Amino acid sequence: MMKKQWNTVLLIALVLLVVIFAVLNVDPVNINFGFTTVAIPLVLVIIGTLLIGVLIAVIWSTSIVFSERNKQKKLQKQIDHFEQEAAQEKETINKQHQTETQALKNEIDERKNKIRELERRIQNMQTSQQAKNHDSLDI
Repeated sequence: MMKKQWNTVLLIALVLLVVIFAVLNVDPVNINFGFTTVAIPLVLVIIGTLLIGVLIAVIWSTSIVFSERNKQKKLQKQIDHFEQEAAQEKETINKQHQTETQALKNEIDERKNKIRELERRIQNMQTSQQAKNHDSLDI
């Protein structure tokens, strides 16, 4: 609210300065357009020139704003594309990780089964060796 009041006060002060400036500069000035000469009050020449300058500045800044918006849109598209690629790569890596983990678990299970089988064979060999030793002692 306070900012709006200050803006209003500054606008009134600016308008007052322009009015004073206009009253002080009412003398006619000859402007030569090459094919004709026109007498216009100095204040109108100054204000017209100012308005042309403002118009040029607005057009130029607007073109810069549109250019920057286009750049921003392109960059946002690139960001979206990179984020999508990153998500796909992450998903692929997670799938590979799961596959490799499962393969390693399966290999561990196979080796455990092989170890159990070998332990059974050893136990059977020991049992048969003990039986042979026991039979040879009986003879």
